[in-house]
Amino acid sequence: MRCETALQVSISLNKVELSVGESKFFTCTAIGEPVRLEWFNPLGERIVSSKRMTLQTESFRSRLIIYNAIIEDAGIYRCQASDASGHTEEASVVLEIYQKLTFRDVKSPQEFRHSETAEVVCDVISSPVPVVVWYYQDNEITKEYHRRFRVLPNNNLQIHQITKADEGVYRCEASVEARGEINFVDIAVVVN
Repeated sequence: MRCETALQVSISLNKVELSVGESKFFTCTAIGEPVRLEWFNPLGERIVSSKRMTLQTESFRSRLIIYNAIIEDAGIYRCQASDASGHTEEASVVLEIYQKLTFRDVKSPQEFRHSETAEVVCDVISSPVPVVVWYYQDNEITKEYHRRFRVLPNNNLQIHQITKADEGVYRCEASVEARGEINFVDIAVVVN
């Protein structure tokens, strides 16, 4: 009499946070006598090896490698094992993808003409959306600080009727509370 081991499937991780551009692998292990191990993407489609997603499969183990993650890779990935009788078992892993704080092509110095309304550009992205605070001479710029200064919805700093006295280094600081992520960029402002 032959004793068959019940099919069991597990994945090395069950929930993963990954930043855009990072790479990660997941190992799916089957106990019992699997004849097939397959991975399915969040849309329910069977994954076939490609440049960005590679499968390395042995008899009872399969590794899914995701290279250079993009936001669209987020979702639930399933690993399914089938035995000779057609019985299947599966395990899943939740993949969350976020965009880490990134300052995009911020120029310094930024030059403006005397008495124009200046807009100091600080292009920063992340998911969730970052909170941006501006500093000048180590002081946070608030409405109370000066009525001529205003942080715009696009995170840029607007300075009404800029003068030579407004010259100097401004700090654009961005943070993402959910991850405790924080970074800054210093921008020199020149008035001609």
